[in-house]
Amino acid sequence: MSATEPVWRVAPALLLAQLQATLARLDGETGNACIRLYSTPRPEGMGQGAAPMAQVQLARPAGVITAQGLLQLTPADTAGAMVLESGTPRWGELVAADGAVLADGNVTDAEHGGCFQVSGGQTPEGDDAPVFYAGGLITLAATALG
Repeated sequence: MSATEPVWRVAPALLLAQLQATLARLDGETGNACIRLYSTPRPEGMGQGAAPMAQVQLARPAGVITAQGLLQLTPADTAGAMVLESGTPRWGELVAADGAVLADGNVTDAEHGGCFQVSGGQTPEGDDAPVFYAGGLITLAATALG
């Protein structure tokens, strides 16, 4: 007898409820959620990042649920966030307004489809993420959960 892997099919109503709950958890009662970006190697566990190279504050609400069933994250300032330390962002954390780390993922430029997509720097040939310099601005490109 061979075991089969479970295959779930989830109704659109449940997906919508999950996205609504995620958005509510991000925003919490007060404050703003953010994305912390790191140039260091990604640690094994979540919430173990050192000092981020940049932090992108999210708007309130932190995003919008699209007709395609995605939670599109929305930066508070579309002009960008200050880069605190020069480097190439390799991973980031999605942090709720209360400081809880809810998710982490890789960082790329907009052309390479990472979990967190950023712009404002130059991507070296052969790489998938741009280089940023301290004092410059980093902007959040199309970044969505789904």
